[in-house]
Amino acid sequence: MIQAQTWLNVLYLLFSFPLGLIYFVAIVTVFSLAVGLTPVFAGLFVLWFGFMMTDAFGELERGVLNVMLGAGIPPRPPAPEVTGSVFRKIGAAASRPGSFKRLLYLWVRFPMGILSFILVCVFIPLSIGLLTAPLTYTFLPIQVGWSRIETFDEAIYVCCFGAVLALASVHVLNRWTSVCRRFGRAMLS
Repeated sequence: MIQAQTWLNVLYLLFSFPLGLIYFVAIVTVFSLAVGLTPVFAGLFVLWFGFMMTDAFGELERGVLNVMLGAGIPPRPPAPEVTGSVFRKIGAAASRPGSFKRLLYLWVRFPMGILSFILVCVFIPLSIGLLTAPLTYTFLPIQVGWSRIETFDEAIYVCCFGAVLALASVHVLNRWTSVCRRFGRAMLS
């Protein structure tokens, strides 16, 4: 029987792609807008908003990693209240410990999310399809290499391969989730 944590790992990997996409689009949009608007000084406010958004996304990701993967990442201490000009506020947000590590982590989450989504969407359906071959080979054509599965014996052989692939898939998905957890712990601590 597959442990409950494996199902949480698979769920985390499935959510990695949409969350990574949201982080990537928001970061690229806000920081590009900040750079473009800097000559008219409106970009400074957008830059300050970008750092605040990065902190919020980082806290969301820290919570997701802690709840779903048990990463044990401690919360960041609250930021001291900064008064004064927008330059001081931007400087305080940018110089806060871990701000650029957090920004880099959120940037890298997009390619990691793509890989996570691909791994889940390839391994799980393929394993299930091969495991159910003896039940479905008569009405769903299964092509292995250049030949089609036409007999029950062939379907049983394919099912055995599906069982091995399913076991290997669980290990691959758990290992990749472990890499994601360690990376998150290193970048968000």
